[in-house]
Amino acid sequence: MMELLYEKIKEYVTAEDQDLNLIDAYFQHQKIKKGTLLNKDGEVTRHAIFVVKGLFRTFIIDEQGVEHILQFSMPGWWTGNLASLLSGKPSRFFVEALEDAEILIISKDAWNSLLEKAPFYLDYHRKLVERSLIATQDRLLEAYSVDARKKYLHLLETFPDILQRVPQYMIASYLGMSRETLSRVRRQLARKNKS
Repeated sequence: MMELLYEKIKEYVTAEDQDLNLIDAYFQHQKIKKGTLLNKDGEVTRHAIFVVKGLFRTFIIDEQGVEHILQFSMPGWWTGNLASLLSGKPSRFFVEALEDAEILIISKDAWNSLLEKAPFYLDYHRKLVERSLIATQDRLLEAYSVDARKKYLHLLETFPDILQRVPQYMIASYLGMSRETLSRVRRQLARKNKS
């Protein structure tokens, strides 16, 4: 069950098998049913979550009751609200399983203990946080400076099979556009591909 996490760690840092085996005791494996909320607005996040199988969405609900999807998380990705986990403050996010899934979770205490005992794990998370910061800044820039067509194409590049796994209204929400705009973009691209 830990193999995917080991693989992802090795993408960022050098770690020997005995080092990787050290982290086993810190994680719990869970099977999650589609529709399960792992994180809710107003609750303090208690675990960091690594996706082994399935698909999750992180979203907020605004004052008008409209959902805004901030992130999709696939196997090999972390999900949840790290800021809430680290600060102990309530989360504003919901995290929902869009498919039956399997995850690895680690509590805040176990997380802190592991960071102290395994320098390679601390280095791995430092690099993940750096990558996450860059991705967040890129996503913000894209939201304000890229047209709908480019946003859609970037989504397909990042999540090649997303159209088969997620309803169109969720894709529109993630891209920050109306369903009508998304439909128009898809029609334009379909016509272009036929030419």
